Formats: sequence, structure tokens, C-alpha cells
Amino acid sequence: MPKISIITPAYNCEKYLPDAVKSVLSQTFTDWELLMIDDCSKDNTYRYMKKLAEKDKRIRIFQNKVNSGSAATRNYGVRLARGEWIAFLDGDDLWREDKLEKQLAVIERNPEAEFLFTGSAFIEDDGMTIAHVLHVPEHVSRRKLLGQNVISCSSVLIRRELMLEFPMPEEEGIHEDFATWLAILEKVPRAYGVDEPLLIYRKALASKSGKKGKSAQMNWQTYIKAGVPLKQRIFCMASYTFHGLCKYSLLWWRSYRLMMGKERFKKLFLMLMTALLLFLWTWTFSRAWFEQYNFKRIIGRRYYFWGYVALLSLYLALNMLVGKVFSAFRVIHQQYVEVILSHAYTAVLVNGGTYLELALIGRWKFMEHITPMLAVALLNFLIGIVWSVVVRWLYGNIYPAHEVLLIYGKQSTAPLEAELQRRSGRYHLGARISLEEGREQIAREIMRHESVMLGDMSAEDREFYIRFCYENKKRCYCQTSLSDIMLMSSEKVSLSDMTLQLFRNCGLTVEQRMAKRIFDICFSALVMVLLSWLYLLIAFYIKVVRRDSVLIKRECLTKDGKHFFQYKFNGRHLLIATHLDELPQFFNILRGDMSVVGPYPETVENAVKYGKNHPEYSYRLSVKAGLTGYAKVHGKYSSSRSNRLKMDFYYIQNYSFAMDLGILAATLKVLFEPKRK
Repeated sequence: MPKISIITPAYNCEKYLPDAVKSVLSQTFTDWELLMIDDCSKDNTYRYMKKLAEKDKRIRIFQNKVNSGSAATRNYGVRLARGEWIAFLDGDDLWREDKLEKQLAVIERNPEAEFLFTGSAFIEDDGMTIAHVLHVPEHVSRRKLLGQNVISCSSVLIRRELMLEFPMPEEEGIHEDFATWLAILEKVPRAYGVDEPLLIYRKALASKSGKKGKSAQMNWQTYIKAGVPLKQRIFCMASYTFHGLCKYSLLWWRSYRLMMGKERFKKLFLMLMTALLLFLWTWTFSRAWFEQYNFKRIIGRRYYFWGYVALLSLYLALNMLVGKVFSAFRVIHQQYVEVILSHAYTAVLVNGGTYLELALIGRWKFMEHITPMLAVALLNFLIGIVWSVVVRWLYGNIYPAHEVLLIYGKQSTAPLEAELQRRSGRYHLGARISLEEGREQIAREIMRHESVMLGDMSAEDREFYIRFCYENKKRCYCQTSLSDIMLMSSEKVSLSDMTLQLFRNCGLTVEQRMAKRIFDICFSALVMVLLSWLYLLIAFYIKVVRRDSVLIKRECLTKDGKHFFQYKFNGRHLLIATHLDELPQFFNILRGDMSVVGPYPETVENAVKYGKNHPEYSYRLSVKAGLTGYAKVHGKYSSSRSNRLKMDFYYIQNYSFAMDLGILAATLKVLFEPKRK
């Protein structure tokens, strides 16, 4: 005979029943029977129950002759049960896999225990987790239970004799389970709680308890059914109402956060916050304009409505453009140094450019009427910093860090784990599991976690876990492979009713090469002219003060494997830390050996060595080596060679002139950021 009989009343729960039964089948305690009783469902619930019973002999199925309701169905199941203990599980709820085991452990410690229950976690109707847990006391008496019912029906474990003696009331208008607990606790002194969310309670849309007014009325009738005196009833209802308001207010806030946490609302939230920042910046400038500049004696003319619209629209557009280039709006997961630099560059460039525009219109002398614009730049910078702090705080509350399960193969996961730790506001590494544990064990671990991150593994394993996560609505992060990058940049081709992916390896187009070369010449020439004094100063310091050779050179590879000598100042410490030792590379750019933006130039020796372990290393030689690059600003060159290769390859496959400008802007921030260890 089984030790535990699990009773599941089922009515039109075809949608949820598979998850409920799966949670029973996965229990670590296996000496049980599952009695599923169909209460005349109108969908395919009973047909599905038959299929389950054929697969596992511990499952017994029954069907009511008429629709009898959940209380009568549970009582019918108790009479049919053969186990020493009774557990209830509604067809739309779930259990943690160790639910029964942990309750039986309490019985071993407390042999007198006859009535047990657990805490609960909550999910939405669609299965999404609500970040809320119902905590329960270690034990509860009848008197304490009257003030707040903390015992969920699907969490209990009760001796069968008690349920036979105190069957659930089958009348309408009361909470039949609550009435039963009160009746049982008149005989036994206490119920024992396990303060863990071993029950996962689904907030079904059609749940009768979801209607709070009706639920309160049913609670009042339950007190009457339990024989509670009037004065005590009033006190208990006041306590019930207070606890109910606290509970459902918190649940509403958690549900609201969950709703906003969905990807489409995340983007809406960030868009609204960005719009607010742009409005504040533009409003600050408009105040300075109307109070300081919009006078004929200053600007040379009076502006009216359409002039205001054009001027403010231009200022707004400039903020949008410069802010996007310097990532001033992407503050969520940046370091604080990055945030400060982003807003500093944006404030200086936007307001500096606007001042030049106004100076040309008003024909001002150099630095004339600059004080208001300096005040606007400073105020907008401070607004940006305050806005960043507020947005990060709101985002952190609405979108908490994802609990991540890391599935790994043979390669070391230390670099990935270090990066996850650095971004603890976005990810929390909950657990690690090796592929050697097997798919069955890994699948169980995936179901325990909110998100999954896949490390190195075969294409077959990766496809299996991606599919499994998709089917079970789990977030899945995959490390990008070179093939993935090719697929991202491929072109879709329709062939009759088939869709093909077209890959090319032609490098940059002719017009892209021309534009890139023109930009390289103009930019490097401008830098060398503007910083000519700095070139002379550094050369004088190295030659005269340190009495050393001014330049050093390395034989490196560039486009198509061509050899060239890369020049650097013979720098130490400060020059290297500030990247000033790289200034002579602008000579390489003018000569055509390098580009301003591109993969980092590797020496011939290193290229040969890395090429042996990474045959794809030659892919990065389809463009010229660069002074800065995608890998340099995103990986800071502290990542592995394979990750650098992926970033360089991504740059090549997705090249655009706008990307080059973005990388240049990001390089300005990288120069002043503290280096990673």
C-alpha cells in the first residue's frame, strides 16, 4: 500500500494538468499514488488523464457522474485513497520536487504531527513567476488560523483518518478547505508548517478566490460554519481584511513588476525615461534662450514661434544624436565612470556646438555671451547624472537580476563567471552544472531556474537545450559562435517555398573602402596637426630627459596578411597608461598600413602562434588593422583570444560608417576608464 495518496480534482484543466502531474512524477519521495478525478470536464481533461494512467501504474483515474464541485470531489478521493496520508494538489498548481520529502522529514522529527502545510510561491496564469513568497509559521493553532488562513489546500499533508472524520463541507458560499482546517484543529493542537515555497500556486484568471469581495463574504460564512461567536467573528474579519490588503497589495505590485518586466515593457520604460531626459535638457536650454539670448541687441534679431520651434528642435535632435553616439541613454549596466563620461561628453559637445551656432548667428566675438551656455552645460550634466541614478534604481527594482543556471562543457568558465559577477545588477549566477551530469539531470535543474546560460558545447547539445528552454519558457543565453555571426549578417533568399541564407566573403564594398580611406586620411591628418606640439613634447622628453630612442617598431600584419612596421613612442608607465604611446600610429594610418578603426594589429609571431589554435584567425585580415576597434572598446582587450576574434569578426561582418563613429566615441570613454584586472 502506498504511504501517501495524492488527490487531484480536475475540471477543464487540460491546459495546466500536464505541469501539475509532472511535478508529482518528479517527487524525490516515490511511495505515493495519484488519484485524479474528473469532475465532468467539457474539454479533453479526462482523455489526457487516461494517457497518463497508461504510463504510470501509480496513477489512478476516476470520473464523477455529475459535476459535483471541488469539495465533493476531494471527499470522494479520500474515500478511494489507500494511503496513510492524504495530500491535495489542484489541477492548476505545482509542487517543488522535494515537497513530500521535506514534509515527511518534519513528521520524523515530530511523531505527533498529523497535519502539515508549506509556504507557497506564485505564478501568473501563463506560467510566469511572480517574485513573491508566502511565508508560513513553524506551527499554527486554531485561534491563530482564525485571524489569517495561511494554509493553502494544495500544500497540506494530513492523516487519512482525520480527513475521513472531518470531510470538506460540500455547501456553497464558504471556503470549504478553511472550514475543514478549523474543524481539524479543534481535535489536534496544531498544524506544522514548512517555511519554504514547496507549493507553486497559480493565480488562475477564473479563480473564484480572485474576487476579493465575494471571498470576504465566504470567509464570514466560514466563521459561522465553524461556530465562531459574533464578537470574535468581527475581530477575525478585521484581521483577515488587514492581512488580505497587505497580501494582495504586495501581489499586485509584484504582478505589476512582472508585467513591466516583459521585454516589450522594458523597452517602453527606457524609451519614456529617455524622452523625459531629452525634455529636461531641452527645457534647460529654452530657459537660457528666452531669458538670456532672445534679444535683438544680443542675437541680432527677434525670433518668433517657428524660429523657436526650429531652434529647440535642432537642440533636441543634437542631444539625441550625440547622446546615442556616446551611449548617454544606455546607463543601466554601465560602470559609473562610463556614465559620468557619457554625460560629460554629451553636455560639452551639444552645448559647445549650440554656442558656436548662436555665435555665428549673432556674430559674437570669441567667448562672448558664453556664460549662459556654460551654465546650461553644467546643469544638463548634473541632470543627466541624477537621471541616471534614478533610472538605474527604478530599473533595478522593476527588473531584478536574472537567476542564471550556467551549463558548461570542458572549457573553463572562469572568464564568463567573472563577467557575470561584474554585472551582478543584471545577472546572478545561481548554480553551475556540467554536461557530464546528463540531459535528464540538467533538465530538472533548468526547471528550477529563471534563466539559463549555455557555455561551450557541441552543436547538438546546444540545439537540444535551446529547444528545451524555449518549450518551457525559460530565458536562454548562448555564447556566440563564428557561424552565428555569419548567420546574423547573411542575406535571405527565397527559392519557391523555401528560404535560403546567402553568405558572402567579399569584405568591404568599393564605396565603403573609399569612404573609410578618405576618413582615415582626414582624421589622422587633423589629429597630427592639432597635436603636433604634443608629438614634439613627448619626443623631447624621451630623447633628452630619458636619453632613449624615440620610437619603437613591431612587424605586424594588416589586410590580406601584408606585413608592415607599427610605430609607437618608446613609452613607460604614464605614456602607456594614457595610450599616448600609440600616437605615432597615425603615421601608419596616413601611409595606408592601418585604419583608424579595425582589428588590433598582431605581430607576425603572435599571428602564427594563434593561428595554430584558431584556424579562423585569418578571417580578421580581410580589413586593415586599426588603432582602435570593436574588440578594444567592448572587450577592453582583457578577454580571451577567441572572444576577441568573435568581436573583430562581428565588426567586419556588420561594418558601417556609423559603427566606426560609434567606436570612436566609445574609445574616448575607454581612455579614461580604469583598466580591468
